[in-house]
Amino acid sequence: MIDIGQGKHNEVDPGDAMTPPSVTAKVMVVDDDAEYSCLLVDCFSGLGFPVIYVNSGPAALSQMMTFRPEIVLLDIRMPEMDGFEVCRIIRQNPEYANVIIIMLTSVGEVEDKIKGIDLGANDYVVKPFGLAELFEVVARVNRFLDTKSSYVRKMEQEKFVTLRVAANTVCHEINNPLTAIVGSARLLAKQLRRSEGGEDLYDEAVSILEAAQRIQNITHQLARAMRVVTMEPVPGVKMIDLNASAKEE
Repeated sequence: MIDIGQGKHNEVDPGDAMTPPSVTAKVMVVDDDAEYSCLLVDCFSGLGFPVIYVNSGPAALSQMMTFRPEIVLLDIRMPEMDGFEVCRIIRQNPEYANVIIIMLTSVGEVEDKIKGIDLGANDYVVKPFGLAELFEVVARVNRFLDTKSSYVRKMEQEKFVTLRVAANTVCHEINNPLTAIVGSARLLAKQLRRSEGGEDLYDEAVSILEAAQRIQNITHQLARAMRVVTMEPVPGVKMIDLNASAKEE
């Protein structure tokens, strides 16, 4: 739920806010106000985030291609190009669809908050801010990162399941006619070996049989590989679960 009240903030535990994130992401601060920018840069760099600071919209768009930030803290009121236009251009590029954009807005500018969200911003933070509000900025970023990390893990799992189903289906569809080819080629080879003058055709039949058996072996290996079940005893470290994999056989 996005709060569009007059500068109200939920209470944030400073200890939770300043806990180093489980996912380290690149942060770009975009603001022509050097004072607030320094606060944000010092805070996030102190927590281990790679941080870059730019003071204009065009510079921010340039750094999207070179620095490739995953989090953008974007001020609305800037000369030359305001934060709305920067947000709009970023969201037009599908490559930046997962970039987290948090708008920096002034107290009382309700319309600005709504417009920023409509343009694709994920959230906003009210300026001016002190230490308590700074804690809130960090806490919000951490929540977005946790959500994004969970989403990525879920998508990877769904992709693996889809690949597994597709591979099993392909193996099944290939094996059915392949079994008939192997049986027919074996029978043909036996008949040609017994017939007079069938040596050349016998060699061809044997070649067909061997090729079909190689394909059959590949499909069996692929099917066995798709039955392997992995576990993650430590975040980021995947291992084969032998017991679960054996049950899949």
